[in-house]
Amino acid sequence: MNLADPPGPASEPLWRLWFRYFWPFRYFRDVTRGSQLERQLNYRHNRAMRVYLPGFMLKWAVLTALWFGFGSALDQAAGLVIPAACCFMTGSWTFIVVVLLATSWAWLERFPELYDQPARTTRSGREP
Repeated sequence: MNLADPPGPASEPLWRLWFRYFWPFRYFRDVTRGSQLERQLNYRHNRAMRVYLPGFMLKWAVLTALWFGFGSALDQAAGLVIPAACCFMTGSWTFIVVVLLATSWAWLERFPELYDQPARTTRSGREP
């Protein structure tokens, strides 16, 4: 072993680190697929991960403010309308992510055990 090599796992590329820092959706699981037990466990996992959503909302809100700030600066100071419109459009997209994250956080806060109800059965004893 070379003493110059740092211990621990190999460092990941910068683009992947940025992706993990800004993209929250990879930390959550799909609750629309699988058996009743799998959906329930995935929902519990998502509820446990909801504590990280306000941090992601803050990051995306800062991105939204930056894009709108860039757009205002390009429009007022430089008079560049097309690049300013691109900045405003990108800022609108980042704002949509903020709204989506806020809605997800509110849903996961409000409904603690969505899949705890017993499964509905028909007369034949099977799930519908």
